[in-house]
Amino acid sequence: MPRARAIADDGRRRRPADGGYARGDETRARIISAALDVFGTHGFGGASTRMLAESAGVTLPALHYYFDSKEGVYLACAEHIAERLEIRFGALTSGIDEALARAQPPRERVLDMLLTFVDGFTDFFLGAHELEKWVMFIIREQAQPTKAFDIIFERVMQRTFNTLAALVSRLMERPAGDMEVRIRTFTLIGQIVFFRTAREAALRVTGWRDFDGERLKLVKRVLRAQIEAAFAPIPKTPRRRKS
Repeated sequence: MPRARAIADDGRRRRPADGGYARGDETRARIISAALDVFGTHGFGGASTRMLAESAGVTLPALHYYFDSKEGVYLACAEHIAERLEIRFGALTSGIDEALARAQPPRERVLDMLLTFVDGFTDFFLGAHELEKWVMFIIREQAQPTKAFDIIFERVMQRTFNTLAALVSRLMERPAGDMEVRIRTFTLIGQIVFFRTAREAALRVTGWRDFDGERLKLVKRVLRAQIEAAFAPIPKTPRRRKS
């Protein structure tokens, strides 16, 4: 009879006492990294477990040991993206949320928090080469959302949006749920994300080879200038005295 695979209390397989395939972090990470490329290129429907195994350099039995199904690998890719984004932006969003909850910061401070977040967001979306593996995966999920999109949206996108919307609402002096606030927030995010999703077009119109170094700094300066102009306080017109 085949040996039963040991299962931990939380549903994960334990390392077998007598050897065999160990669910080690290194092999699991290698499978996920390869799967992001395969799913990004072929989509969920076009990818097979054999393609995933060959791309990761593991056998099919090993792939099925680490992940119960192709969907399991796919959802693990989404969890990986969400986890990496949480590591990158979690502390920043928490800091902003706490600062807004503690007090009513002056307008200049709110704008500074927004610009700081946008700087970090731009550094990541334009400068982080890790993101290149995720782009097609996320674009496909935007076009045909599955459970994987729910994971990324609920763990990262929604929280990031809500934090930025809270800043925009303070600058516009409107509730965070106001539709204009939400649209303004989305367009703010969109102008950064578009540099990544339309990366080749952006590089061609600028004549650049990448967005590194001084080129990235220039993009950030332009974005900051646009945001500062968009949220500049409207001067109050003095009332005319009746003659």
